[in-house]
Amino acid sequence: MEKVIGAVIMFGSIIFYGALAPLLKRANQDLQPFTLMAITMFFLFLIAGVASVVFEQSLTIKHSLIRTHLPTMIIFSVVNFFAFWLFILGYKYFAVWQQQLFYLLMPIFGGIIAYFLLGEAISIKLFIGLAIISLGIYIGLR
Repeated sequence: MEKVIGAVIMFGSIIFYGALAPLLKRANQDLQPFTLMAITMFFLFLIAGVASVVFEQSLTIKHSLIRTHLPTMIIFSVVNFFAFWLFILGYKYFAVWQQQLFYLLMPIFGGIIAYFLLGEAISIKLFIGLAIISLGIYIGLR
């Protein structure tokens, strides 16, 4: 049952993330990338702050935990900044569906990075998948 719940959650996530690209491309027609990033991140900050208080009772934050994880959160923010910026710039070169093809590589790179950062196991299947996905992207973009 847990796998079904997890699959439903991930499917919902994919639908929401799938909607982001067309929405951002539409806004990017009139707004510069950094302006778009600043405005969307401001609203994300507000929504996440309210959700944190309502759903996580974050008024009882353990500051020692925040201090422990602060370097990781800062690195995450910097990486997210560049990823979001490049995501927006990509609209100049590809249709939304073509740009989304590149995101098929995310599990491969995520797995490799998780190997180094978290010690998660990887196997030869990961690299076989990389070859197959790369071929699919090549065919799709031709």
